[in-house]
Amino acid sequence: MKHDPITTEVVRHALETIAEEMGTSMRRTAISVVIKDLRDYSCAVFDAKGRLLACALDIPGLMAAMAPALQATLAKWGDDVAEGDVFITNHPYMGCAHTSDINVFVPVFGDDGKLVGFTGAIAHHADWGGRVPGTAAYDSRSLYQEGVVLAALKLYEGGKPVQAIFDIIRENVRHPDQNMGDLRAQLASARAGRDRFARLGKSYGAENLRAILAGLIDYTARRVRAELASLPDGTWSAEGAIDDNGITPGARVRYVVDVTLKGEAITFDFSRGDRQMPGGMNIPWASLRSAVQYALTCILPDDIPVNEGVMDAVEILAPVGGAVNPAHPAAVGDRHIACERLCDVLVNAMGKISPERTSAGWCVGFPVFICESVSPKTGDSAVLLGIIAGGAGAANDRDGASGIDVHLSNCAIIPAESIESNYTLRIDRYELIRDSGGAGEFRGGLGIRADYRNISGKAMDVQTEVEQSAADSPPWPLPGGQPGTNCSVWMLADGKEEALPSKGYFSIPPGGVVSMRGGGGGGAGDPRTRPVEHVLADVKADLVSAEAARSIYGVDPATGTRV
Repeated sequence: MKHDPITTEVVRHALETIAEEMGTSMRRTAISVVIKDLRDYSCAVFDAKGRLLACALDIPGLMAAMAPALQATLAKWGDDVAEGDVFITNHPYMGCAHTSDINVFVPVFGDDGKLVGFTGAIAHHADWGGRVPGTAAYDSRSLYQEGVVLAALKLYEGGKPVQAIFDIIRENVRHPDQNMGDLRAQLASARAGRDRFARLGKSYGAENLRAILAGLIDYTARRVRAELASLPDGTWSAEGAIDDNGITPGARVRYVVDVTLKGEAITFDFSRGDRQMPGGMNIPWASLRSAVQYALTCILPDDIPVNEGVMDAVEILAPVGGAVNPAHPAAVGDRHIACERLCDVLVNAMGKISPERTSAGWCVGFPVFICESVSPKTGDSAVLLGIIAGGAGAANDRDGASGIDVHLSNCAIIPAESIESNYTLRIDRYELIRDSGGAGEFRGGLGIRADYRNISGKAMDVQTEVEQSAADSPPWPLPGGQPGTNCSVWMLADGKEEALPSKGYFSIPPGGVVSMRGGGGGGAGDPRTRPVEHVLADVKADLVSAEAARSIYGVDPATGTRV
């Protein structure tokens, strides 16, 4: 039996490589720009109990959400798992995140004929049916409005497709050819991972590999417990709110977390937060778990493997019926826009435990542009899901990053060429917003402005969603710094620029533009202590205006001296 530390580390990296290769396979074979360009997917490897072994570091919001989905699937099917089976699930009340995130799981058997583990591929489908194009919406009132719900089903049984499920999907989504193409990409990805995982079993022997996998999870759990034990005991709290409940403008929804550290264990208590919303931004259990895992890993050493062992010392208290962990059938399709604010709250609390790893507030507004358009190349219709990035908060020793998809998200910006090739839209601007980062000795990162112009020749219906738009809730600064800027949505038409509500359904006139603007991160430290050469470099790069350099940073760009 060879499960010494060196062998365990070799197997760990082999599993991580498998997950990475699965993701590359899916991206290269998918049809939709959401997977190919936005990269809203993740791949992972699990043991026979459905415990996470390794994952590609793609979308943090999906990593910890896949294990609950697989474990709920195994609870339903028990030992009825055979060679050639493929499981599919997206049920938010059976361990999944929301209906648009489709999980595909493939079992892996060892040379002894027994189950060794699973490979899994999760991908966001641009449209999965439901009441609006794009499926997810802030104002949905029930899960039953959020598309096709698949409650841990067999998509293939013994290697044969279950045609009824494919038929149900095709007849309930707006663009079935795109969905089927993306689903085939997921299947190919998971099966490729299965083959690599099976070869690993042959190299080490199935029984020996099972022991190594269990040892890998145990190693992570011991490392995490040791790190927690090195921190002071106590309770730390933080809170924040999203702009509204999805139905009533201005009806704030609060998230409150009390983090208690005692010895080797840590508890995240969300009991003091608000009850579930009437709209579609409720956060289901799987997404809550992902947010907690993300926040915890923010204060852990980077060399600790990301697997099920990370959560071994964690207890989550979240009564059913809250804005986190809602009761069925509350709508959850837009849970991610709320998850980003929840992460902001969690990171704030964790920063109090480990101040050396803290930062100022990030842009958590998550601006989203959704429309159904027609391809100028093929004439086929398809849904565009565009996500705009914001700025990260500054730390006490460095500037915040600009134009990044923050916290639980890690999506890429869709290239203008891809949008213009597939939709009747033109991208007039993709640019960093000058002065959007909070000023400080260390400056907050800048947000992105994206302008979508309607070139279809007729009015185009769009859906936009933005959080962190309220004037009193910008990204918060560290001591001495200034807050970042808020997110916003604008309509540019007939020579006028008009501010739009943070969330809504709008019609862009022919030639009109919708401008989505991400916020900037908070700053850290007194702006007037920022080195002159750094301020001048920011002005030269058009990150900071000459006026802001003089009035906020106390530097005259014309002379290069303090004023």
